[in-house]
Amino acid sequence: MTIRLRTAFFVALGALIIWFLYIERAILTPFILAAIFAYLFNPIVNFFSNKIKLPRAVSIIIIYALLIAIVIIGSISLTKRILAESSELTQFATTLSNEASNQIAVLPDWIKPAVNDTLYSLEKTKILSSPSDLSFFPKAFSKILSFIIFLFSAFYFLKEGRMMRDRLLNFMPNEYKFEVEILLRKINTALGSYLRGQIFLVLLVSTILFIALSILGVKFALILAIFSGLAEIVPIIGPIVAASVAGIVSFIGGTSNFSLMPLQTAITVVVIYTIVRQLQDYLVNPYIMGKITKLHPLVILFAVLAGEHIAGILGLILAVPIAGILRILLEFSLDKVNYRKKE
Repeated sequence: MTIRLRTAFFVALGALIIWFLYIERAILTPFILAAIFAYLFNPIVNFFSNKIKLPRAVSIIIIYALLIAIVIIGSISLTKRILAESSELTQFATTLSNEASNQIAVLPDWIKPAVNDTLYSLEKTKILSSPSDLSFFPKAFSKILSFIIFLFSAFYFLKEGRMMRDRLLNFMPNEYKFEVEILLRKINTALGSYLRGQIFLVLLVSTILFIALSILGVKFALILAIFSGLAEIVPIIGPIVAASVAGIVSFIGGTSNFSLMPLQTAITVVVIYTIVRQLQDYLVNPYIMGKITKLHPLVILFAVLAGEHIAGILGLILAVPIAGILRILLEFSLDKVNYRKKE
């Protein structure tokens, strides 16, 4: 087989695999989450197996046990407050919806249809989000099955990830093995660093905002802090949405620790979010995230929108790392082209 024919074969095979994965993307979520989990905890497994000389399987079981213990302890300490805030938030939203319905009557006629449609959409979403008795058990079984698949896949990704990479390299022609191995190492380093950096930022932002909002006495401080931390996963759009939601909630709900007017409370919350964002951009990101993706903000924005359009929430989470991987592949290809031109 000539080099051109072999290259065409691998290109066609890659395109076929991508097409198949796109068609079956609905069942990929637990496997993708398991791969992300493996990227996050692979350094810890390596530490247990290389430094303490434990078998990888035992190291993974220890990590599972520690995570389960952390989840249980966190649930005991936080669940009561989360449930209380969720119940209060539900009542708050119901009261707000009723008040909004009453206020619609005094609005100009030209804006009433749009407001009614928006209110109806919110109420419809709420109805659809509460599962009926008939659909609860199939959905619960599906979630449990997905979680089992996730645990099983994550275990083997952590245990045999390096062997999987070596087996993939064995399929490569000998003249390409060295280059492909370098490329896989670059992708692995960039992707692992990005994912671990994002988890750190989620925890850091959630903690700082929870402390700040609690001191201020803003209602639903814990839920807002957790939501804002998770919003960090979606670049550019996520922090803006989080700050807007927190500002609106604080404007309507007020504060309990200081005698501030609603507008003053909202402005204070937005200022807090802005300060946290600036500290993150200038002090945390350069050292934790660095320039891992090396992507222009417009490219990041386009990637996020495209990811959401293609795969929903999962696409939002994976858009930036996938764009970073494509950048690495493009740079690698351009370097090869330039090197051949020099020859």
